[in-house]
Amino acid sequence: MESSLNGKTPEYLGADLTDRYSKTCRDVDVCGLTPGDDKSLAAKFWFWRWDAFPVPLRVNAIAKELAGTRAAMLDGPQGLAKSGNSLRVCERQSAAVGKTPDTRPDLAKPFAGFIRSSLDLFAALKRAGTNISPAGFVGGTSEVYPGHIWTILAGGRPLPKKSTDAGRLVRKRILEALGVFGLPILPTHDQNDACLSALIAAAVDGRIPGVIPLTIGSPLFVDTNGVLREGPMVVPRLTSEAAELIANVLHEFGPVDGAGSAAAATLRNGRVGSDAIGSGPGCISADDLLDNLIAKALAGHPQVYTYSGAYRRLFKDPYRKWSQAYADRVIKAARHTSPRNLPGLGLVRLDAFVVSKSDGLPSDGHWPHAEYDREDWERALGQAERIIS
Repeated sequence: MESSLNGKTPEYLGADLTDRYSKTCRDVDVCGLTPGDDKSLAAKFWFWRWDAFPVPLRVNAIAKELAGTRAAMLDGPQGLAKSGNSLRVCERQSAAVGKTPDTRPDLAKPFAGFIRSSLDLFAALKRAGTNISPAGFVGGTSEVYPGHIWTILAGGRPLPKKSTDAGRLVRKRILEALGVFGLPILPTHDQNDACLSALIAAAVDGRIPGVIPLTIGSPLFVDTNGVLREGPMVVPRLTSEAAELIANVLHEFGPVDGAGSAAAATLRNGRVGSDAIGSGPGCISADDLLDNLIAKALAGHPQVYTYSGAYRRLFKDPYRKWSQAYADRVIKAARHTSPRNLPGLGLVRLDAFVVSKSDGLPSDGHWPHAEYDREDWERALGQAERIIS
């Protein structure tokens, strides 16, 4: 791996990892924060470039850079789950629906390349002598999950989609409210996540007033085969003063449009138009099905339905030969469910859990109406069990 950093390594570093197994193999956005005399932190951005798979990772340059920091945070899993578990303890405690299993996921599954890339990097850094998840998190490299942290900072209130101008700007304003300066006029969402990771690195060293670092999860350990497993995440707790600073930022931006708007909420009476839903044997209302799926996701066992599978759960009348008309009824019912909050994604409706049988993803028409990006969806639900019937 190579780094584009020029000059001295900042004291606090955060990196928003990408997928080295991808054909496009995007560079990793890295942010460094340097404290000033007035307790503010100056931001600086650069890139890490992967050794694309199947080349083994050569991390000496990255390890040297990390050694020059007081604390560093990477957005990605540091280890597999304990044998026999489908996700790590920290992922369960944070209600993160994205999960790292006890074996390296098959590359054919959504988001598997990202998980494997992160596991590769942490393992290579440990071999190079980097201290992974040290006690107190100072003097080494640890793990964060920005998607969950943004939710904490926002007090559970939905933020605009992170890839939109509004989503990028509100996240920038939150970072600035906590003392960061020198950010681009409109940071990319990767830069915002990298900066947030660096901010948590500064917080573990006591540099962010009002942000108290907490740890969730189990200690990192190495199994008998030399594989890293489990490991903690660092999450923030805000004082009332810090929470008020962020609340003022969110007030300036007003309510979130789309799934977060009052106009989007609909009646939860089990009916959409003239379609009878949940009235036949084994049927369930669309809102109740959504509640069940969210509960399964939070318990660490996410499920998604194909269109035909969802149709059988929702409608009393069976179909003889599948057609787009049946899929349209599912889409109509799903989009009329009342939005619920799902950690890692924000507000979702049932259509977030309805996927194509061929690729296991929501349809192309889903994304313009969603309050999240495909990358977030794949992290949250890409490994979900698929219910076909």
